[in-house]
Amino acid sequence: MCFMSYELGVNPDVQERLIREVDETMETCNGKLTYEALLSMKYMDMVVSESLRKWPNAVTTDRLCIKPYTIQAKNADEKPLLLEKNTTVWIPIFALHRNPQHFPDPDKFDPERFNDENKGNIKPYTYLPFGAGPRNCIGSRFALLETKTLFFYILSKFEIVPVEKTQIPVQLSRKQFNLTSEGGFWFGLKRRAK
Repeated sequence: MCFMSYELGVNPDVQERLIREVDETMETCNGKLTYEALLSMKYMDMVVSESLRKWPNAVTTDRLCIKPYTIQAKNADEKPLLLEKNTTVWIPIFALHRNPQHFPDPDKFDPERFNDENKGNIKPYTYLPFGAGPRNCIGSRFALLETKTLFFYILSKFEIVPVEKTQIPVQLSRKQFNLTSEGGFWFGLKRRAK
């Protein structure tokens, strides 16, 4: 949520479009957000998805190899890699999400990567904000609904704006394993004129 606030604050065009969708949805549901209305917000979903791509909840995840598996060499100067049973395999989520082969111009915040036309082009297992398969995050749906609901209500009344203490660009803390901003996140809420 902090990184999404950052991206909205430093990308006013994205925030403006999202506010328009919030206003339209608010009008459609007569000021009372419903589950169905929230799920129908395509641009909100795109913004949340892109926030999770650029700033995943976890930088890595791990899995336990349950049977021997060989990763074949791709190039002549490589050797095959044997993963033995009970080997822990680390999956670098942050690196996958920032790989330009999978996400062109990976440092750019671009919700359009997740529009109906483009999201089908995302290669399986290159976008893993909550993991994948039977061991994915059990709370992912709740986390997504919570995030979307929070931003819906914030943006219905306020704009997120940079303030003097806002770090642009954000500097990641090297003191923690999880992603966070060095010195915290600082933004203002500017009351919207209706």
